[in-house]
This record gives sequence, C-alpha cells and structure tokens, in this order.
Amino acid sequence: MLLESLRWLRKEFLDRVCQASQSQEGRVLSVLRLEATYHLAEFYFQLRARGIEAPEDVGRLAELHNQYVVDIMRDPAKMDRIGLNRERALEAMFTADTMPRLLQNWRERSGAIDQSNLARLLMVVMSTETCRKVVVACAEAGFLERARTPYGTMLVTSNGKLEELFGQLLQDLHRRIGGRA
Repeated sequence: MLLESLRWLRKEFLDRVCQASQSQEGRVLSVLRLEATYHLAEFYFQLRARGIEAPEDVGRLAELHNQYVVDIMRDPAKMDRIGLNRERALEAMFTADTMPRLLQNWRERSGAIDQSNLARLLMVVMSTETCRKVVVACAEAGFLERARTPYGTMLVTSNGKLEELFGQLLQDLHRRIGGRA
C-alpha cells in the first residue's frame, strides 16, 4: 500500500502540475514532468513548512547546506551513490562571494534566490543545467517568477502555487494512507 501510494504521489503531482500550468506547450510540459520538478516543489514547500522567511533563516540554511556538502565529501561511497564528484560538490558550497549575494537578494525581496544559488541548494537532486531548465519551465507555467538583475544574475521567486500544489498532494496522500484528513 505504501509503495503504491508513493507511486501515486509522484504521478499525481506531475499530473496536477501540468494541469495547473499556464502554458500547455509540449516543451514546457515535458520539463514539468521531470522528477526534478518534484524536487523543486518539495524544496519550496520545505522552505514554507520550516518557516524560512528571514535572511538569517536562509543564511542558516546555507550554512547547514555547506556542512552537508563537507560531510558528503568525507564519504566517497556516498558521493558515488548520489553521482556526485568532488568538483561539483565544491561548486555547490556557499563561499565568501556567494553567501552575501544570497542574503542580500533575500533581504531585498523575501524568498528571492539567485538561480545559481538555487542550483547550489539543489545539487544533490539535480544538475545546474537541469535546475535552470526546470526553473524556466516553472516560470512559463506560472509557478515561479524570474527577473534579471543589473549584475547579470537571474533571481527566482516562488509565487506560492507550486508549494500549494505540493501541500495539497501531501494532504491527499495522508488521507489515502491514513484514511483521515
């Protein structure tokens, strides 16, 4: 029952995302159907569920992310299991250059994450290029907003629709497994 419900969850999520998409173009829908879209939605849902709202919160998230990357690099077997090499792991860390940008963007617009920083945070579940493709498709679908900064970076902000879909699906899964709301 649990395995069947987990399969249902993934399929139902992708169906709902495609149904709710403002764009019904095949190229957009094909990207929305990627597993990476599920991971992006889960990421945004977790931000909301864990109350990550203030710049200090996202700074702490980045610090925890960096520690996780260090822990992964100390475990070569785990790096192999998740298909991560040392170079990609190092690129995923927040540095003295990238951390201030992450915090400043969040200060200026709550929830705004530079697309490259978003890829850093999602590096275990998708490549930088896959992150870019999914973010572009989600923006065309009406789930995210993308805005180019004067510095040439791309800011990504969720409008809440993606994580709302994810949350509704979790409630439906709970009812499906537990038989109650």
